[in-house]
Amino acid sequence: MHRTGGGADATAGGLVVFSPLPPTRSGVADYMAELLPALGRMAQVTVVVASERDLHPVEGATVVSELEYRRLSPLHGLPHLYQIGNSLHGVHVYRQALRRPGVVLLHDTVLHHLVEALTVERDDWLGYETVMAENYGPAGRRLARLRRAGVFSPWQRHLLPLHRHVLDRPAGVLVHSRFAASRLEAAAEVPVRVVPHHVTPTVAAYDGLDRPAARARLGLEGVCDDEPLLLSLGVVTRSKGLDVSLRALARLKGEGVPGRLVVAGAADGSVDVARSVRDAGVEDRVHILGWVPDATFFALLRAADLLLLLRFPSSGESSGVLARALGMGLPALAYDTGPASEYPDRFVEKVAFSDDPAARVAAAIKRLLADRASLRGRGAEARETLRRERTTDASAARILAAMRDWTTTGLLHDSLVIASA
Repeated sequence: MHRTGGGADATAGGLVVFSPLPPTRSGVADYMAELLPALGRMAQVTVVVASERDLHPVEGATVVSELEYRRLSPLHGLPHLYQIGNSLHGVHVYRQALRRPGVVLLHDTVLHHLVEALTVERDDWLGYETVMAENYGPAGRRLARLRRAGVFSPWQRHLLPLHRHVLDRPAGVLVHSRFAASRLEAAAEVPVRVVPHHVTPTVAAYDGLDRPAARARLGLEGVCDDEPLLLSLGVVTRSKGLDVSLRALARLKGEGVPGRLVVAGAADGSVDVARSVRDAGVEDRVHILGWVPDATFFALLRAADLLLLLRFPSSGESSGVLARALGMGLPALAYDTGPASEYPDRFVEKVAFSDDPAARVAAAIKRLLADRASLRGRGAEARETLRRERTTDASAARILAAMRDWTTTGLLHDSLVIASA
């Protein structure tokens, strides 16, 4: 057990949080680690991680393993906050939430990938069929059987998000965007609130690092102080649109527009990054870094001119990378759909998704880089606004306010569940 903080009790006896924590490499873990210091100033918090090997001290909470939690019976009667992600990093969270349903906050409205990993990928077809039937009835059961027979489209993961069973009996649902709220398959009587994704306080630690110093620190071969630098950050998946970014970069290269792209993030296996770069013919303009530590991540945000956030289709998740970038003063380019589209146009430039998105993206990048002073001004405004409006204190207060409201109106039964991806 690790005890590293906790403040005045703002709930009846404290709060139990099920979540992965760093050094687990996931947005879910980062989100909770960023939130805990603020949450710990408002409530006594105990975080439950999967196992003893995941025990690491964090500011603002006591950390216990799932096994230890089972032995600590006084914790079982406290409100529970479950942060559920769409990956195996939070399996213990997902399973416990199903045992004790309550209030749910979904950062990612699609949980199909998680269910697949727990069933199909373990050759548990009956388990997959059971969850599909629980969510979508006879039609879901039929689709599960067709998939086992080889009839399947990847689009089914987004059309059938597989979160109904998590939202079966909640006291309320919290999400990070209006887009996510509009895609919930919850009962009409379940209350829903939006808690926008916060900006991590860590961004302030890099205020003294200017662009030339950041580029020098990174040591990117061949990149000079004046050369435009684009970023693609986060886990590299097929839906993140790296292929579109590379085709757009190839167009710009053909037009003689200067610029380089840095790709930083672990690949999930669905994309061969090096091969994609070669196929696009832009090896001389792309730097592939793989996973990078936080110090490098934040230096990249300071060194760059523009973040490319070209996710399609959207799973309803709000990007922590985007929140960090804007909090650092780095504007972004994204499709005009999903949670990113809810940011002001002056912070996030939007392009419509089309049959030839690379052409639209290339044109937008060219226009934005033509006036880099204006682009920096947009970033500075984003930094000032988001640091003021999207603090971790504001997120923690909104979460606890929803919990209190739903508790006092009698909607809260045994526990509180907050899920996020």
